[in-house]
Amino acid sequence: MASLPLHRKQLYQEFVANLYICVESSRLRYTFSNQRQLKVEIYQGITEMLEAGGHIDGKNIILPSTFIGGPWSMLQLYQDAMALEKLYRKPSLFITMTANPRWPEKKDCLIGNRVASNCPDIISRVFKMKLDTLILYLTINKQLGKVKSYFYTIKYQKRGLPHTHIILILAKDSIPNESSQIDTLVCAEIPHLYQEKKLFELVTTTMLHSPCKEGS
Repeated sequence: MASLPLHRKQLYQEFVANLYICVESSRLRYTFSNQRQLKVEIYQGITEMLEAGGHIDGKNIILPSTFIGGPWSMLQLYQDAMALEKLYRKPSLFITMTANPRWPEKKDCLIGNRVASNCPDIISRVFKMKLDTLILYLTINKQLGKVKSYFYTIKYQKRGLPHTHIILILAKDSIPNESSQIDTLVCAEIPHLYQEKKLFELVTTTMLHSPCKEGS
């Protein structure tokens, strides 16, 4: 009976969304009740000065930068990214990673008639582990060269699968400057069916928006 909500498909997604709202409401309640400790008066003073004496009715609630997803949090992350770019020069590589519902780690966690699209908890956990591993390969193992700095953002597609955009700032001696070096990193070709069979299957099943049709 305890696992009954897990098998209700869209109803389970609504259940997860409601739980998230409960958690976020609790965090917002703390922020609302502790405005003095968060020194909101300082924020309000700056805001009033910038608005040149504009009158604001009611009471403004300031969300601190520790509230993930809030305007101050987004602004701080943006400024941190710009500071890294200013310190280490312009970015070198832009890498995108997308969640794959066919990952075996996801399938192994599915019980009964559950599918990945109805299991946001499993998708998020597996995706984050894959992302952490990719970051490890790029930074510690130096798969694409020595990394001076990096930052990334995670977004969600309309069908519920997350994807990430990673910005790498490479060391000067690792930046690809010649076309031959770039060709080793970027490829827009379908691998040979027989010579690179495994790579061919990966590209045709995960890198194409739809199967190629005759005459296309």
